[in-house]
Amino acid sequence: MSAHETTSSGDLVAPEGRRQDVLAILALTATVLLTLALVSYDARNGSTNLVGPVGHRFARAVMLAFGLVAWILPLEGGLLTWRLFRRRSALLGLATLASTLVIVVIGAALGHLLIDPQAVWGASPGGAVGELLGEVLRSLLGFYGTVIIGFAILGTAIILRTPWTLEEAARAFASLGHATWAKVRGLFVALREAWAEAREIHDEEVRASQPRIMGMHYDREEMESALAPAVATAAPIPRAQTPRASPPDGPTIVAPKETKQKPLATSTRPKRSHRDFQLPPTNLLDQPDASEIHVDADALRENAELLTEKLAAYGVRGRVDEIHPGPVVTMYEFEPQSGTKVSKIAGLADDLAMALAAQKVRIVAPIAGKARVGFELPNDLRQTVHLREIVEDRRWELQGGALPLALGKDIAGQPVYVDLARMPHLLVAGATGSGKSVALNVMLTSILAKKTPEEVRMLMIDPKVVELQVFDGIPHMLLPVVTDMKKAALALRWAVDEMERRYQVFADAGTRNIDTYNRRVDRVLRGDLALEKFMPKRRGKVSAQDADGREILLDPTDGEAADAERFEPEKLPSVVVVVDEFADLMMVAAKDVEACIARLAQKARAAGIHVILATQRPSVDVVTGTIKANF
Repeated sequence: MSAHETTSSGDLVAPEGRRQDVLAILALTATVLLTLALVSYDARNGSTNLVGPVGHRFARAVMLAFGLVAWILPLEGGLLTWRLFRRRSALLGLATLASTLVIVVIGAALGHLLIDPQAVWGASPGGAVGELLGEVLRSLLGFYGTVIIGFAILGTAIILRTPWTLEEAARAFASLGHATWAKVRGLFVALREAWAEAREIHDEEVRASQPRIMGMHYDREEMESALAPAVATAAPIPRAQTPRASPPDGPTIVAPKETKQKPLATSTRPKRSHRDFQLPPTNLLDQPDASEIHVDADALRENAELLTEKLAAYGVRGRVDEIHPGPVVTMYEFEPQSGTKVSKIAGLADDLAMALAAQKVRIVAPIAGKARVGFELPNDLRQTVHLREIVEDRRWELQGGALPLALGKDIAGQPVYVDLARMPHLLVAGATGSGKSVALNVMLTSILAKKTPEEVRMLMIDPKVVELQVFDGIPHMLLPVVTDMKKAALALRWAVDEMERRYQVFADAGTRNIDTYNRRVDRVLRGDLALEKFMPKRRGKVSAQDADGREILLDPTDGEAADAERFEPEKLPSVVVVVDEFADLMMVAAKDVEACIARLAQKARAAGIHVILATQRPSVDVVTGTIKANF
């Protein structure tokens, strides 16, 4: 009984699905045979038909009857097969058959009227049915009337035949058109990019085949030290001047050289007469962590490839030739293709920052002296720049000048040194927390690490009280660190008086600046120049001061000895005047301070007096025009 119920249930459900499958297979077979018969139909030779004589006769019949419209029959067969396989109703009702018949007949008539009446596969374009109906309608309605009414009937039949409205059909055709155009355009763009890439590869191969000569770089200090006759060291092994070519696996990474630390010593100079002063050793400074100095070549090349891809997406093609990793920023030198406008690259900073997910991208377009564009990208891990590794560098030992300053490192990781005596003054500006006080401490410490009190003296004014107090009490100080703003004007006035005194001394010695004066003092101390000829104006005179405190020379009276007889010349040290928070000082005593700073900025260079100002805002009311003209 159970088996009977199962069989009965299967008999109730299965026949409908099997019937759909059978009808779908029959419809598919008929559609394929009809399509093959029409494709291989030849009115002059029936033996070539793929479905044999039956297919030839059937194709000839439908072609003679309907012409080109006969191709609607396999299309209808395909639609019927698709619906049957999807288990949908075949829709072979009266309305479907009638609409299909109207489409075929009206289409044949329009084909006869609109297509050139020549034989197509042995029949007219509309066949016998189209020729008969078309001529009858043209005799009644004329050509244009027949065409208009025919298209109206054809459109109505298509709407009734399909489940879509006019709006849905228009949207479907529009979507199809847009999709087709997008694919065609994408294909065209892909072909164009492939062509451009092929040209780029060819150009790169041509450039790679040519020798690339890179000039060797020498520092000025290294050349001077190499030519100095006093250096009695072994000659260094010369570097091979081989042509430098781009490596096949990516751009050249120009990493900063590791600092060769000199051995720690208690002094780098012989003892001086100033209380046997010895320069401080470098081991007083913090030792940099060796793990911080690391260059990941693979990561840098990946970033270079990513940068090249993003630039190509914006239409800028080229290659990254060199990479300069620094402690904070890495410079990628990009060589664009010939014909690329620099202005186009310069405007991509914000777009590249977003595409590379970087905080900021700085573009140097172009790099001075090179046919390249520089892209500066911030490093993920910033390295701390230690003063010790800068002052232990061999280039610091070779750094000349009266007042050498160690400023830090550039974007390529190379130490940066300057001579304050050549600047000759310095303005340090920046908002709170930007590092002005740190910069001042680094500059002053670098001077103290290289110069003795006989060579440089300092005058410091610190309105913030705490920033420069660490230097109070060192032998280089002329005065204790000035923290009282009312006394700061007096200290600056002393510096002006010292400048005037030095100029008077230069005039008496027949020199123009501190360098020539100190050289003449050396000649006197060595005995190459007589003391009487060193300052001829002082010979037989006595030094005194007038009511204004200026030095004057008078004839000696009884019991007085001439200055020339007891005068012992000494070298004049350079003087560095440091003012932190200059804006606060201007708020307290603007008139006196401005006059003193302006006079020092204008005239103090030759006297060996140099000014360093630090302020938050270098506005016109703080750094006035007379001061700014000499900074």
